[in-house]
Amino acid sequence: MRQLPAGITVRTVAEFTNGLAGWFDRQPAFKNAAISGEISGLKAISGGHRTFTLKDRGGVLSCIVWQSALARLPAIRDGMAVIALGNVKLYRERSGYQMAVDDIVLAGGIGELFAQLEALRERFRGEGLFAPERKRAIPRFVHHVALVSSEGSDASKDFLQTMRAKAPFVRVTFIKTRVQGVAADVEIAAAIDDAARLRPDVIVVTRGGGSFEDRFPFNLEPVVRAIVRAGAPVITAIGHQDDHHLADDVADATYGTPSKAADAIAAPWVSASERIAVAQRDLVRAMRNQIGVRAQNTHASGLALEATLQARLAGATRRFAGLERRLAAQNPQARVAQRQERFATLRVRLDALPSRLLAAWRTRYDPLAVRLEAAAVRRNEQAAHAFHIAAARLEAADPNRPLERGYAMIERDGVLVRSVHDVRPGDRVTARLGHGTLDARVESVSDE
Repeated sequence: MRQLPAGITVRTVAEFTNGLAGWFDRQPAFKNAAISGEISGLKAISGGHRTFTLKDRGGVLSCIVWQSALARLPAIRDGMAVIALGNVKLYRERSGYQMAVDDIVLAGGIGELFAQLEALRERFRGEGLFAPERKRAIPRFVHHVALVSSEGSDASKDFLQTMRAKAPFVRVTFIKTRVQGVAADVEIAAAIDDAARLRPDVIVVTRGGGSFEDRFPFNLEPVVRAIVRAGAPVITAIGHQDDHHLADDVADATYGTPSKAADAIAAPWVSASERIAVAQRDLVRAMRNQIGVRAQNTHASGLALEATLQARLAGATRRFAGLERRLAAQNPQARVAQRQERFATLRVRLDALPSRLLAAWRTRYDPLAVRLEAAAVRRNEQAAHAFHIAAARLEAADPNRPLERGYAMIERDGVLVRSVHDVRPGDRVTARLGHGTLDARVESVSDE
């Protein structure tokens, strides 16, 4: 390890800054000092205090006015020439010096920059550049933004981050330019012209905070003229909410920060997205309700159809039973049995006649009895023959008999298929055989 030269005393940072602060406190020139200059960057800070920079062409001095001293100070603003009275102290935490102002005496005029600003403001007002009717309307839904700002600045980052978070589908074209320094106003004006040639929906001109002098290019004529002649609406977001610039006065809309400008552009999209989401939820709810109603109606219609089919089936069953009873009544065997019963009754009655009467009449009626018996036999045979014929016809009419010979009855949806025109390829059908049923699908149909 290299040794320090002899006679060198090593001090800590705290020891060094405490010694320097003590030296400041012992200097008479830093106590009750009176320093003249131009106020710049005046702003309020927490606690009710005020800070500003006192500057001239040769340098700047940071100043603070404690809240307790504000009551005895005159009204001040940026650009005023003043004489500040107070003590200059070294602040150890920042290793910087600052004047604690106890009083301010107005120097009877305004600063050079402030005078230039006021002269330009009056000229532009006379030309009508600040008139509301000259301003262009900002489109409700912006699709393309031309962003004029310095490359890598916090302002451009804040704007882009907000747009990506809230409206990532909005296209942002970045036009980089210097935003402070000598001739910055000319570069800013050229960047606005370049942005206008892209024909965006809106041009956003932005930068971060900074001193009054740093932001002064946005008060100069080239920037103001470029905003006025731009073919698209211009939004300014200079990023310093306590000050207003001539660029803000001629812009079509202005916001205190880049993030607020991005919020304003994205707001209609966000609102529309929310309305679309609500409409989608309402549509889904309505569709579900309609589906529920249709399902209930379908179920009720199914029940009604089933009841109708059952009623018709019961009627058909009753009619079939009636036909069966009528058919049974026409059975020849039954009619023959009835006549035989009648003949038996007559025979019993005849047998009951006195033998003498029967003998007397036997000779006369025996031939008739023989003929009658022969006629009865013939009638019985005729009736039996008719019965067999009717039975054969009935058996031939039985729909199940052909099924036992290998035929089948085809039904689709419970309806008998009588023609190829009753089905189409792909239909599901049921084939009733002599023993059981088959489920099948129609592959093709033909009239041949």
